[in-house]
Amino acid sequence: MALPLDPLFTFEGPDANPGFLLAQATAHWQRSLAQVLEPMNLSPSQFLLLATVQRLGQQPQPVTQAAVAQHAHYDKMTTSKIVRALEEKGFLQRPANEQDARARSLILTPAGLKTVVRAAWALEEFDQQFFGKEATSLVQTMRGLLPSQGDTDAPAAATAA
Repeated sequence: MALPLDPLFTFEGPDANPGFLLAQATAHWQRSLAQVLEPMNLSPSQFLLLATVQRLGQQPQPVTQAAVAQHAHYDKMTTSKIVRALEEKGFLQRPANEQDARARSLILTPAGLKTVVRAAWALEEFDQQFFGKEATSLVQTMRGLLPSQGDTDAPAAATAA
């Protein structure tokens, strides 16, 4: 005998609910990612900010903490805590910014550069194994779920209307 449908939900159960499945897949991916980064003494958030410093450091202008926060889509307080942890680990230096006395520049140390390169290689391999052949179509689907540029509060479906 089939169970009656719950009038609160339109899906037959959690395994048919895309939101539930997305949350479960995200949690699994995050746990697995943390395991990949553990030997490098990095959390996923620390890797993201370290990689952001490395990427922004390719530009001629100094890398500021505010620019890193904006690029990574992190709030300033979270960015500050993570940057301090990376500095304590010896991965970053924060000298005074030459253009703005109130700001600090962020510079990778040699250990930080070595770590971000090692972590990037490990994550590239991990992502290929985790997402497999479905990566391209999955990226397209996820982009469709994100809000458009400048619209951080509305779901993608609402912005398309």
